[in-house]
Amino acid sequence: MTLGIKEYPVTKMSREESRSWFRNYLIVMHSIIRASVPLMNAALHRCRETEGDKLLSMLGKYYQKHMIEEMHHDEWALDDLESIGFTHQQSFSQKPSQSVAELVGSQYYWIYHWHPVCLLGYISFLEGAPPEQDQVEKLMDVTGYPETAFRTLSKHSTLDPNHRDDLNLLIDELPLSSDHEKWITSNALYTASKFSKITESILG
Repeated sequence: MTLGIKEYPVTKMSREESRSWFRNYLIVMHSIIRASVPLMNAALHRCRETEGDKLLSMLGKYYQKHMIEEMHHDEWALDDLESIGFTHQQSFSQKPSQSVAELVGSQYYWIYHWHPVCLLGYISFLEGAPPEQDQVEKLMDVTGYPETAFRTLSKHSTLDPNHRDDLNLLIDELPLSSDHEKWITSNALYTASKFSKITESILG
């Protein structure tokens, strides 16, 4: 999962501004990505609490598979930051924004106090617009940062389209009621709303 980069006018920034923006982008991206596996693990456990439910069984299999696919991606972001002089310790010392805490925290509420299907809306938004390699290359050019700072984005430009397609296929196959569909859509829209505030915080 990655934050989208299409909406950022980095090509209009100075070298100094673009470098500062990209560092902040990586910090925020790490603060969100580090929650991905724990969120899916929570959803997986909720799915396993009830036996004989086809929807929960299918969801559980998806979360288990995708959780493995997303493991260690937070470490990629940390390594990218380290390649531009920002140590792991410095990364972990950055307090996540209130918007990030609200976005991630709300997912735990939906998982534990409503239905784990809601998490699909969160995932679908975060993986719905994967970075494109030409955009990554433009960022390299504008910031002047080494290629090692863009490993997370480059890897997700290849991985996320497949993850997005897998999720869309799953949603088509799940025995969803109209209410389930509304919950997924509502959470995707909520995630988009919070994401816009996170975007503003990166731009400063």
